[in-house]
Amino acid sequence: MSNDPDKVIQKFGDFTYFDNVALWYLCNETPPQTLALAFLNAEEKVCGSMLGVLDAKRREYVHQLMAQQQGSSEESRQAAADGMLIIADGLITRNLIRKEGKYFFGTKK
Repeated sequence: MSNDPDKVIQKFGDFTYFDNVALWYLCNETPPQTLALAFLNAEEKVCGSMLGVLDAKRREYVHQLMAQQQGSSEESRQAAADGMLIIADGLITRNLIRKEGKYFFGTKK
């Protein structure tokens, strides 16, 4: 969890407010290993939404990685989640995701 007031996304749960296009950008910019580690501690609703926007092969690969990384440390899982916050902020900076109120929308290319 980030405590940086300059960051738009403060915690993993903020991804609940992302539409499918924004989630697609986030999941496709995030390495599969990072997704898998972050998902091990994340809310099921958020993970389910993210997995739902992945193509079938990538989703299967992330599931395999999650199974392999079950014994990973809490520190590495938290680092992966924090990495996703940084990636999301980068997508916002690049105007691929925009914030409207508390919601986030992916911009179509």
